[in-house]
Amino acid sequence: MEPVFTLPYPEFCVAQRLHRLLPASAGYATYVPVSRQQPGVDLIVVRRRRNRTTAATIQVKSSRIYSRRGHSRRATSFRYETWFNNFVCPEQADFFCLVALYPAIDARQQRELGTWWAPQILLFSQGEMRKFLASVKTVGGKRDRMFGFGFDHPDTVYQTRGDRLRRFLDFSRHIIERRTTDLQGFLESRSDA
Repeated sequence: MEPVFTLPYPEFCVAQRLHRLLPASAGYATYVPVSRQQPGVDLIVVRRRRNRTTAATIQVKSSRIYSRRGHSRRATSFRYETWFNNFVCPEQADFFCLVALYPAIDARQQRELGTWWAPQILLFSQGEMRKFLASVKTVGGKRDRMFGFGFDHPDTVYQTRGDRLRRFLDFSRHIIERRTTDLQGFLESRSDA
């Protein structure tokens, strides 16, 4: 009998995107732990350079997309919104990816990105995620059990839940394509150690 190994789709989306952003031709590879009970680690990105291998561990969190069609009572409304469960940052993860799969179609039901569905992926370092999760509060100042982001287009993302002052903070800098150099820098700094 052959064992069967499955990978949750959000983790596959992150691995696929990392493969495109950090190609094997530059010495990068993405691996999945064999044990699904590995605490805090869903993916491992490695770089092999000058006979030395460095690694970065990634935890993936996912949310479904809530599509806002029609009128909203809020002054600021986005086409797509996410709600993530708040969590405790595991120390084993060097980075965190927040993933949401959204329908990449326009009002006429035409594909916008050459695909029917596309992932929105945000990348945070361990320190950034700890700081962010500590700031996730309700309007009353208590720890919010959820946090969320909203966007109309995949190149801009705003916080919609978890900010006590409801400022709709811009988190576009965390879109994974804009954070590739941070991940590369992390791997470089570990190879110099």
